[in-house]
Amino acid sequence: MSHTKKTKGMHILIDLFGCDPHQINSSKFWNDTLTGAAQTAGMEVLHSHFHEFKPQGITGFLLLSTSHISIHSWPEYNYVACDVFSCSDEAETIMAADFLIQAVESTKKKVQKIKRGYNVMEYLESPIYKTGKTSRVRVVKKLAETHSAFQEIVVADLKKLGKSLIIDGLVQTSEFDHERYDRAILAPLKSTDKRIIILGGGDGYVAEMALKMNPKLKITIIDLDSEVVYLSKKYLHQKVFSHPNVVLNIGDALNYLKVYADKRGEKVDGIISDLTDNPVGGAGTKRKISEFYETVFQLSKEVLKPGGWISAQAGAASVVPKYIDAAKITENKFKKVFGNFTRKDVMIPSFGEKNSFIWAKN
Repeated sequence: MSHTKKTKGMHILIDLFGCDPHQINSSKFWNDTLTGAAQTAGMEVLHSHFHEFKPQGITGFLLLSTSHISIHSWPEYNYVACDVFSCSDEAETIMAADFLIQAVESTKKKVQKIKRGYNVMEYLESPIYKTGKTSRVRVVKKLAETHSAFQEIVVADLKKLGKSLIIDGLVQTSEFDHERYDRAILAPLKSTDKRIIILGGGDGYVAEMALKMNPKLKITIIDLDSEVVYLSKKYLHQKVFSHPNVVLNIGDALNYLKVYADKRGEKVDGIISDLTDNPVGGAGTKRKISEFYETVFQLSKEVLKPGGWISAQAGAASVVPKYIDAAKITENKFKKVFGNFTRKDVMIPSFGEKNSFIWAKN
């Protein structure tokens, strides 16, 4: 969720057919009509200009303090194209367009209304799951925003946190504290480990830290959304995806684990579940999330070596009743699938509270 300031505009495109050729070939008519439209709507006129073509045709415009009204006529075809664009109140823009349409004698009209504008993000507002309240972080600059096939992704420079990846309104990682998060989720990683799989992790930070801790490690990253990877490369300057020890697979984590298990590929030393707070495929009700994670852990068990480990970020350490307790779900599923778990709650400033990291051995 974000607090935004909007720049806005209503753009109305008007095509008028079957017009009186004498009327639409008059500069005086168009000057009077456009000026009347602006005055009716209470729009300030800064400048006007009309040009007569020979043998016929008029082009002209009013420059408004809120943008413009323009026309271009083809008397030989009994046709005129009009353009009304203003950042005034929408009702005023429509009023100006209606005045223009009524002033022109025509037999047919085509009107298209296009809302234009840009949201300037001022603050990022995020829930604090422990209290049920909301935190507010000033946005220094929004660097990128996209709606992928799966989620809304924003990269923004946040006050005190630096460049941050935000998915569906929640900070996933930031320049300021990502190492704290990375080391917490990599707690079970050993220097003797040879191969791990990261489910999610499209920002690349966890893989980057894993290689710092174990330079010979082979890593496969499975992320559903190529846009996350693209934006991380471009705005977080992430280079780990080109590392010779790293393989990036854009696809569904569950499907990847199923295929890997069916093919009976080389067992891995560790699996990291670095998925978003509401993973695609698991989002929704408590039951759906529970079933999703149980499937992830059961498949992971088949892919792990005996004695291998799995680690998961499990969301807020403590939640009020109105939120789903993902950490409790993760604990229960680790118990059911692996029979054991270890949990550590770590304060992550960009999340605004402690986050749970839970791991288990196969």
